[in-house]
Amino acid sequence: MIERKAYAQMMAWKSLKTRQGLLVTGARQVGKTTLIRHFGAANYRHVAEINFIEMPQAVTTVAKATDVNDLLLRLSVLSGTQITPGETLLFLDEIQACEDMLTWLKFLAEMKGLDVIVSGSLLGIDVFNVRSIPVGFLQTMRMYPLDFAEFCAACSLPASAMDTVSECLQGNRPIPDFLHDKFTDLWYKYLLIGGMPDAVQSFVDSSDINKVRNTQQAIFDTYEYDITKYVGAPVERRHIKTVYEMIPSQLNAENKRFKFSKLGENVRFAHMQTAFDWLANAGIALPTPRVQDPEYPLDAHDDLSSFKLYLNDVGLLTSRLMRSVDLDIINHRSTMNYGSIFENAAAQELSAQGFGLHYYNRSRIGEVDFVIQHGLDSISLAEIKSGKDYTRHRAMNNLLATGNYSFAHAYVFHDGNVETGTADSASSRIIEYRPIYTIGWLDPNQQ
Repeated sequence: MIERKAYAQMMAWKSLKTRQGLLVTGARQVGKTTLIRHFGAANYRHVAEINFIEMPQAVTTVAKATDVNDLLLRLSVLSGTQITPGETLLFLDEIQACEDMLTWLKFLAEMKGLDVIVSGSLLGIDVFNVRSIPVGFLQTMRMYPLDFAEFCAACSLPASAMDTVSECLQGNRPIPDFLHDKFTDLWYKYLLIGGMPDAVQSFVDSSDINKVRNTQQAIFDTYEYDITKYVGAPVERRHIKTVYEMIPSQLNAENKRFKFSKLGENVRFAHMQTAFDWLANAGIALPTPRVQDPEYPLDAHDDLSSFKLYLNDVGLLTSRLMRSVDLDIINHRSTMNYGSIFENAAAQELSAQGFGLHYYNRSRIGEVDFVIQHGLDSISLAEIKSGKDYTRHRAMNNLLATGNYSFAHAYVFHDGNVETGTADSASSRIIEYRPIYTIGWLDPNQQ
């Protein structure tokens, strides 16, 4: 069983909740069902599980319930498990397929004191009718593919190694060379494998990239099948599939911004907005809008019609590229342009840590890869560099020099070790250079 950070969140819910159920969301294949089953088996005498997609009859059975006692009887029969408050975890999977069940959650948690976890993949704009979810009776937890730290743990890297990295970052001193080399090697493996649990498990079990790529192809096919299954309108379905399939090539463009002209003549954002929203809500794409002004709160300054679109998993991205890329990545070949791959992995890491994704671009300033909001109202800049010229960051220097904004930190994540520098020869502004693999160590709550 791969260790996941989300397990600790589930334990916190169990120990701190009053009468609240737990809603676990996220894209398909990120490990929701496996982790909930593991959590239930470790912490309860019984687990009563019902999947409303695999058991279509469960939807009609729940719809006929007359009161909460009748509902419990029906759920017990459907799951084949005794449901006892304090001893049983009631796990309702693919809850989006049973809207009636959403309206019963309040009564199960409040009147019966049951521990209830519901899960669903956010597939489609209106999969969840939020008006049916009882306000105040569900905590929400979103799951993501494994982040880099979880990947390292799955590869048997001891926690003490990660603690050492944390201490070095806090003290702003270089990470010991042997440890830096180890993390760098794992980072390049992460670019190939990504964080989908099945792909990671395949790698851990076999170290066979062909098996990993087959697993990733199956995940990609599942996503495409879901588009076909959950989107009824043929035109909308075609738009979503076209956008999804074009993400790798769009990221490979010079400025990586999504260009609507590539989708067809006279195509504009308004024509495709539903497709972008669907992919974002499904959790399989990470939209990163341009901020017009890098000020708190960033969301208020977003230009939603100008954005980058990353895949939710860097392993899925590299699996869509030419197979020769695998050898280039595993050998850390300096002749390869890792720009889009590093950026996608960085977006994935930031998203998993709870950061909103934004970038900055103005003609007289240039483009800064990420603008991040953290603490109460702090804003920082982050540039992602994959080459040896990582100390060249003209756009960041220009933005820092305007004097119009206040930034807590200016980071450059690159292929080397920890160091510090200044924005330019005429500036005293400190630039914090950090290894690219440490971007997941940023804390959205830190000032």
